[in-house]
Amino acid sequence: MPSHRWDISASQNKIAELASVIGEHKQSKVLVLCHNNPDPDTLASAYGFSYLLQKKFNTKSLIGYGGALTRAENKAMVNRLRIPVNRVDQNDLRAHKHVALIDAQPLTGNNLMMSRLKRPFVVVDHHPLRRASQRAMFYDIRPEFGATSTIITEYLVAAELTPPKSVANALFYGIKTDTNSLIRSCCKSDQHAFNYLASISNPRVIGAIEKPALPLSYFGDLQTGLANTLIFRDVACSYIGRVKTDSIIPELADILLRIEGVKWSLCLGQFDEMMAISLRSKSRTQSAGLILRKLVGKTGSAGGHREMAGGQIPIGIMEGQQKTALPSQLITKFLKLLKRENSNSKPLVRRD
Repeated sequence: MPSHRWDISASQNKIAELASVIGEHKQSKVLVLCHNNPDPDTLASAYGFSYLLQKKFNTKSLIGYGGALTRAENKAMVNRLRIPVNRVDQNDLRAHKHVALIDAQPLTGNNLMMSRLKRPFVVVDHHPLRRASQRAMFYDIRPEFGATSTIITEYLVAAELTPPKSVANALFYGIKTDTNSLIRSCCKSDQHAFNYLASISNPRVIGAIEKPALPLSYFGDLQTGLANTLIFRDVACSYIGRVKTDSIIPELADILLRIEGVKWSLCLGQFDEMMAISLRSKSRTQSAGLILRKLVGKTGSAGGHREMAGGQIPIGIMEGQQKTALPSQLITKFLKLLKRENSNSKPLVRRD
């Protein structure tokens, strides 16, 4: 069991509140909705919340996501842990009266809840509170937490439920990835949940998920991204171009932040009819999430935390020249936001 220093009183209160809200609705099937193109934290949180609904409240659920499951590690997580997740669309959303939005919030552009006419049943997230979330019958927003998986773990402990191996592995991996093994944007609660889950998860399974086989196209995109990287003083920027999977974009942003002397990394890539954007930061004074929202503006959607953020801009309706100019325009605007517009550039990789 977790240490006595792990204060889960807030989650105990939330479980009582959730029980009251579910009440007469417990026989209705709940759509547990991840954000689009789900990452390990949203997959794990949805899986854990679905388990909570079944075991604590005897309520059935369907786990769903919009977008696509692309990253090799995320596919391995779903397959290895047998997470019953399904791709859903607006028809599924309309078919379910009760929707629990997990690791996301309404009207943010990264999930299917984009209409003010659809009131969410439940919202649980660790990103800054959005006004639309307050319309939910139950909401629990904790931006001080490094992962939504931590919130769900506390729910299970507060409900006196021990997660089975598969759920424990998922939640452990969700916390590990979103906090970069507890070295990024985490709090004491993340540490307690991480240690608790470590005692009941399987490290061999986690290791297999973390190191899946990668397609050849991944390495081609990685090579292109590195070759296109420019360094502006302490800022690394790269436009990969059109990619076959958008998972390479946040991965490259992570890699670029490891360059000696770099404090900011911005990576762009065209995936389907979207310009996907990932931002990483080591800054102690500026928030990556806030900077990226300013960068994207009203042309797209973005969100994140102090150290990491992601967003996208629809480009399907843009004309050819407008689409071609967009990456350089975004990089220029980004450098102005950081007051680095007068910095000279140098390539990361020399092209002899």
